[in-house]
Amino acid sequence: MMTNRLMATIGIVATVAAYSCSAAAAPFTPVIDEFWVVKGDNGGPAAQTFRDSFNDGALPPSGPQDGLGGNPDTYNVFGSGGLTGETGPTTAPLGKLTMTPSNGDQVLITTAYADLGTVVTKLRSTANGNVNSLELADSFEIHGLYDLANLPQNTGQNFGIRASDRAPNLGNEGDDTIQLIVGRNVNTGVLGVALHELDFGADTIDRVDFFDIESIIDGGLATQIELVITKDASTAEIGAYFTIYGAGGMLGGNVLLTHDMDTFSTEQGANLAIYGGEDYTRAQFVAHDRVAVPAPASLGLLGLGLAGLGWMRRRAAAR
Repeated sequence: MMTNRLMATIGIVATVAAYSCSAAAAPFTPVIDEFWVVKGDNGGPAAQTFRDSFNDGALPPSGPQDGLGGNPDTYNVFGSGGLTGETGPTTAPLGKLTMTPSNGDQVLITTAYADLGTVVTKLRSTANGNVNSLELADSFEIHGLYDLANLPQNTGQNFGIRASDRAPNLGNEGDDTIQLIVGRNVNTGVLGVALHELDFGADTIDRVDFFDIESIIDGGLATQIELVITKDASTAEIGAYFTIYGAGGMLGGNVLLTHDMDTFSTEQGANLAIYGGEDYTRAQFVAHDRVAVPAPASLGLLGLGLAGLGWMRRRAAAR
């Protein structure tokens, strides 16, 4: 027969082992290699207006500004604890920003699949006529190039880019944020690229499209993924696509797959659009994670162990 002392020992040992395994698991640390914006003023020729190669060793909000390096006000960072490393000019590999979103802040949409995250927003992009301002009359492309060495393993872990007309720090809450991320399908667990429309006013996320990339990643040849959100001049409609690169990454030019995302929202009954009354859009890159909680079995074992300890203490006190 199992004694209470033995039950307590089993419960405590099993619980500690469960938590130790959880603590020993490597954190989710996506790595972004490049982040840049291409813009065409009032339908004119497109040109790169901003690029961050993450190679000056200084974490955002520091970064290049209008072609100049080292500006401490390049970005606004939500969840700054989630930015955990940027390689310097003499440190290999050059030009990498490591993110650990579990160190970030609580997500602002409660219906989100993730709990914590980091959102990095390009500043100097809300003044009309500014070189970085993405206005309705302009065309633009927002690019994010990520390494594929550390992929999401669980639902709620993701990385990607956004186009957002929200600027609450300027008194403009906005209502439209388009998100293109790499993550796992909440229903199937399959790794893929998802296109979302985020409504911060309604506290909702609408998944517009999801494309399975599990098979091409499993081949072991994929090294980088480029995520792109686009808009043509004088329209509010948004486009999105991604490219997966093999050996040598984007610089190697070895393209394994390019895919256009479906931007028709069945919930809205129309193509994705931005500029809901606002006259600008801001570029963002993001990473999210889900907070680990003890499994029910671990909690049960912990309760079993604590109950056994309580019984032993009462028994000792009665002696």
